[in-house]
Amino acid sequence: MRSVRKLAALSIGYCFSVFAAHYILPYNYLLPTAAASIGLALCSLLLKGNTRKRVLLAALAAAIGFCGYKYHYDNTVSSCEKLVGKTMTVHVQVLEYPTRYDYSSRIYVKLTEEELPQVKAALFAYNDCLSAVKPGDILRAEIRFRSAVEKYGEENDNYISDGIYLNGNIEESRLVSGGDNSLAFLPQELGRVLRTQIKDIFPQNASPFMLALLTGDRNDYYKDEALHSAMGVSGMAHVVAVSGMHVSFLVALLQLVLGKNRRTSVLCLLLIWTFVVMSGSSPSAVRAGIMLSVFLMAPVFGRENDRTTSLCFALALILAANPFAAGSVSLQLSFAAMAGIYLFAQPIYGYLDKLTPGRGSIRRYIIGSLSSSLSVTVFSVPLIAVHFGYVSLLMPITNILCLWAVSILFVGGYALCILSFLTKLTATFFAGLLAYLVRYIAFVVKTVARLSFSTVYTENMYAVLWIVLVYAVFALWLIGRKKGKRLSPLIPTVLCALVLVCVFAKTRADMLADSGTLGVMDVGSGQCIALTEGRHTVVIDCGSKGTFTNAGSEAAKYLRGRGRTKIDCLVLTHLHSDHISGAARLMNTMQVETLILPGYVDYINDGELADLIDAAHENGVRLMYISHDTEFDAGGISLRLYAPFPKGDKNERGIMLTAEVGDERVLITGDVAGATERKLVAAQDLSDTDILIVGHHGSKYSTSEELLLETEPEIAIISVGYNNYGHPAEEVLDRLREHDVTIYRTDECGRILISTGD
Repeated sequence: MRSVRKLAALSIGYCFSVFAAHYILPYNYLLPTAAASIGLALCSLLLKGNTRKRVLLAALAAAIGFCGYKYHYDNTVSSCEKLVGKTMTVHVQVLEYPTRYDYSSRIYVKLTEEELPQVKAALFAYNDCLSAVKPGDILRAEIRFRSAVEKYGEENDNYISDGIYLNGNIEESRLVSGGDNSLAFLPQELGRVLRTQIKDIFPQNASPFMLALLTGDRNDYYKDEALHSAMGVSGMAHVVAVSGMHVSFLVALLQLVLGKNRRTSVLCLLLIWTFVVMSGSSPSAVRAGIMLSVFLMAPVFGRENDRTTSLCFALALILAANPFAAGSVSLQLSFAAMAGIYLFAQPIYGYLDKLTPGRGSIRRYIIGSLSSSLSVTVFSVPLIAVHFGYVSLLMPITNILCLWAVSILFVGGYALCILSFLTKLTATFFAGLLAYLVRYIAFVVKTVARLSFSTVYTENMYAVLWIVLVYAVFALWLIGRKKGKRLSPLIPTVLCALVLVCVFAKTRADMLADSGTLGVMDVGSGQCIALTEGRHTVVIDCGSKGTFTNAGSEAAKYLRGRGRTKIDCLVLTHLHSDHISGAARLMNTMQVETLILPGYVDYINDGELADLIDAAHENGVRLMYISHDTEFDAGGISLRLYAPFPKGDKNERGIMLTAEVGDERVLITGDVAGATERKLVAAQDLSDTDILIVGHHGSKYSTSEELLLETEPEIAIISVGYNNYGHPAEEVLDRLREHDVTIYRTDECGRILISTGD
């Protein structure tokens, strides 16, 4: 076979079938599709030459993939779903050290009862019963099992893509025996020691980044909302995901020093798996190790390294171990990035090398970084757009500015951790110096993230069309090059740049022409409302609950996708998490001029208010506290903020307000109950209300008869999603229907947009 090798045909057929089984085919269609694949294999015998071999091998591999996926599903997911909802006392073996959160702990275990599936499970405890457990321990625990394939009422493959097939809450547990097989859990122990050393020697403001970079432990990193948001928007989030890129640093460094030969490949293989073990053998690290190992095996055995074959075979190996890994975003991005690097990095480097005169290491670094960054984007950009809803336009520039620092931090961080065992004082000193590189990276990514139009969002249909145009133009250019035509990439590059300028111009023109829009975000049983008019924007509440969506990210995508980078004011009606959980991220993502809070906040002592104020100060946001009736105008948007009532809990002491945008008057009551609504009716004139944002997500204690009689709204909008409270209550829906109010719900309609202008 000339163009596609036998192994490549087998791998492609197998991988295609697994992805089809995971994303496209219903469960009941797997065996019939496998049979159809076998039929296709038999029909291929009628063909001739290499085509017959390719189709035969690919079809047989596809049949194996469909059958294997069903077999794996039956023996893991189906078996485990029978336990969901049951409370059982079982023996489990601890696989990793516990991860501690603010109010709970999580451990990964393997079920060891003979009558139960022998699978990996994630268990959560809301007491201190896990404080002393370690890998290898055997626990006898009372567990209430939960599904690993459903969360917030929706199917979810986050857990099963990492080989975790059950969730559960530990009601109580006791240690049966300690771990006696220390070698089996050496990776976990090395990972724990490494994490401890990083926390000991690096400054507090640098250790979260270093933990994420060196071990993949991102719990502390996620708490830094400003850095976390900026890393994503600037296109640098990949450096803190233990993946192929991290291992590639080690391989590239050794090949640079020792050359590309068999000895170097053997040494690289040893170091790759040492790194995988030291990082705790996370699924993403193991997948990266497998991918790079396949590439390095060819020189070891003196065989030709066909890159397409190596890529497909590496993916097939991973999917053979766990077919559900097809749903892993980490795997998809890692594979896409490596495919781009191995297929396009060298040609791009060669072209840039000829294009730019001169010599020197700095020039080689810039060309190498730019070619690597551009090659990574070839296949990863569509995936990033689909999974995250945006694409960073400045990622190549950010990589040039930062990857040299990441390389030093990566290699130097490991070296200092080893040095700390000999002399902690010296290691701490040099770790303090390396921390300046962490601060440098933070400065760069935050600066880039703040730039207007540094990112295009899939919310903007013009941007989506531009992305499609870019791929179409360069595909035609590549086809022309293959046909022997001498075509410069400058022409398609300039064409795409000019179209992008037109996209930005059209987006801004549409923004300025906005005569008034009310947008209610789909954030589960939380609330996030955006009012826009011309260049002005007001956001009221920014929280989510019962959903994977972060309200701050959702609001930012909605607004920035429409060309908006500034928010005149962010109003938080009260300080419950379902109304504020995304506020810090929104302030870190967009320029917020004023943050409006209820005046009675002295009862907040759990850190929520402190975190908000810290985020506001860090971003230069002006604070305003409402303790009496206040008017606030932002262009064509007028707010009348009603003084919070001085008694009650967080809900009752929150801000209620009327917003006028375009020709519509909108009443927003937060989460107050009927008694407080009646006080508002007695104190204010609400008779001209057009749109009512139903209070407390449709709770039966809100939306009183008195409020509806006073306001007589035409439209009622309920921000609601998955919840255990029965929201929206049938009593509320009945009352709204009795008053002939048109009802819109985010759990049924998704995001709700109403034009309030002419």
